[in-house]
Amino acid sequence: MNIDFIILHGSPGNGKTTLSQRLHEHFRTPYFEFGWIPEFRSLAPSVQITQKEEEQLAFENLMLVVKNYNRHGFKHIIITDLNDIRMLDIPKEFERYNYIILTLCSDQDEVIKYRILNRDNENNYTDWETSVEMNSLIRGRSKLPNEYRIINSSSDVETTFQEILKVMEKHVPSRTNKIDVREDDFYSYITT
Repeated sequence: MNIDFIILHGSPGNGKTTLSQRLHEHFRTPYFEFGWIPEFRSLAPSVQITQKEEEQLAFENLMLVVKNYNRHGFKHIIITDLNDIRMLDIPKEFERYNYIILTLCSDQDEVIKYRILNRDNENNYTDWETSVEMNSLIRGRSKLPNEYRIINSSSDVETTFQEILKVMEKHVPSRTNKIDVREDDFYSYITT
């Protein structure tokens, strides 16, 4: 199992942070949440930049950073918390790498609602209705190359973690970048 990048994806409330941390501990590799990339508007409010431009810069910066870690020999680099629409960029960004997309989903809306309203990981996101809609959107669309969907409605992190390891162990990289989805099938939080 020699994977360069592990992209953990899914709507809020599906356990991305918890399972990313568990994978980080297991593989002892770099772990990046998209939200860790500085945002100009909060660091320097006088900078004139749109939300779309800022997200684009932050995404490009993250790609440079993770690819540099890989160039220095790191494997199993964990990336999470990307804007859903950014998943369309992953096959292009990592076409020369061995990557896997692990999309966490729930088959129970109440589980997402409960997790979002009862978080203990300092995440202030509380819009469980949007998360439920996004979860439904993700579950209903075609998969991307190298994407696996994992139902994570259980409260047992270890069971889901072991399922992830099994999926990774059996993973055979797709060498196609053919994407059979429409941009409308993806959610974006960017409004401007």
